Amino acid sequence: MVSNHDVVISFVPPTMHMPVAKSCLKNGKHLTTSSYISPEMEALDADVKKKGLIFLNESGLDPGIDIMSTIKVLDEAKHHGWKIVAYESYCGGLPVAEQADNPLGYKFSWNPGAAIKASKNKSIFLKNKKRMEVDEPLKCVEDRDDISVAMKLEVYPNRNSLTFMDKWKMNDCETFIRGTIRFKGFSYIISAFHDLGLTSDLPVPSGVKTLRDLAESRLKDACPSKAHPLAAEALNQVMMGVDKDDEVFIKKFLSKVDLSYMK
Repeated sequence: MVSNHDVVISFVPPTMHMPVAKSCLKNGKHLTTSSYISPEMEALDADVKKKGLIFLNESGLDPGIDIMSTIKVLDEAKHHGWKIVAYESYCGGLPVAEQADNPLGYKFSWNPGAAIKASKNKSIFLKNKKRMEVDEPLKCVEDRDDISVAMKLEVYPNRNSLTFMDKWKMNDCETFIRGTIRFKGFSYIISAFHDLGLTSDLPVPSGVKTLRDLAESRLKDACPSKAHPLAAEALNQVMMGVDKDDEVFIKKFLSKVDLSYMK
């Protein structure tokens, strides 16, 4: 298939790009993906250039549109002789407000598992000249009322921002953050699910058929003192409209969450 075409657009899961890339290199074909550049992809750079090919990665929404708009602003600043000392870029595939009708205020337009997993990635960024490393970015969420007067939005840091600061030669920046934007409420619910082990990659125990079953099984291993202060409320919202047995379960869950550390 690759040999019969001039350009390949690879929309397979990120872990499966490399066989496609190697086939493109072997057959002398151009390649584009919307994924972050992996170390394995970067290792092909010299060979790709040697063959006069273009392997264009990071060309989706985020990364992609944000990068192109950033470079546009950066080039304009250089043209005027301006110095950029702070950079913040927030992206997110938000549903239109009137259809953000679930507790997350979000609808998955891509792999839900990958979207949830991305929120677990360690974040590294620069804020007021200080390098910040955050293991749980959803607990580093900030409400932003300066983006829209009509919508309640929140932002949190996404992955390692500093690799882009180096690539774009923006080392004069005292603040450099690439992050994710969501409607308010998304972060505490997903963070609660992380704390409770509901988003764990571990196999689902046998006999588990419902969200309540899964939560109950994960609670046995969850550390109550670590549980998100709003975990019970988060679980309650997502299970809204469930039957009486579920209400009993939620009350039981409430009794197991230690909120004393909030005092």
